[in-house]
Amino acid sequence: MAEPLRPASTPVFKRRNWLWIPAIASATLAPTLAEATAASALDITRIIFASSGEPTQATNRVQAERRAGDDKAYERIGITNVTGGDMLYAMNSQGATGSDGTKWFEKIPTGTTGFIADRRGIVRATNVAAGQFVHVYPVEFGPSFPALAGADETAEDAMTVTFAITGEPAIKVAILA
Repeated sequence: MAEPLRPASTPVFKRRNWLWIPAIASATLAPTLAEATAASALDITRIIFASSGEPTQATNRVQAERRAGDDKAYERIGITNVTGGDMLYAMNSQGATGSDGTKWFEKIPTGTTGFIADRRGIVRATNVAAGQFVHVYPVEFGPSFPALAGADETAEDAMTVTFAITGEPAIKVAILA
């Protein structure tokens, strides 16, 4: 028998970007390059802290109802919950409107909807380009609230915001030209 397939690993350390894309026209959630790089879009990779919650999925395994003559019961796949999390992001409470320290706060007032795209396996400073793949999550944001990242000597001005996944994610979709 031939040697089993072993895919090469795809490192993501310093090779991952989180992108805010306010609008995607495609029903498949494949963003165009223009949507992913629009003036209203924002690369939030170095604004959010590593401790921020990421989208997750949990699928229930349920036990099938045993019938009278059965001596075994098996499982079925139940409901899948796709959830957001709490994002902790850098903020400059003294920053001028439109400055780097306030941009993310200004783009996500309470109730803001849009998309977060997770681009993996490409060096962080590489420009977004057509043909790159992303995982896209439709989201809605709650209210931001003042917080601190770190404590004592490491404390930084920050905000925390809860985000919810509001629809079916699009996994590994190409950015369109």
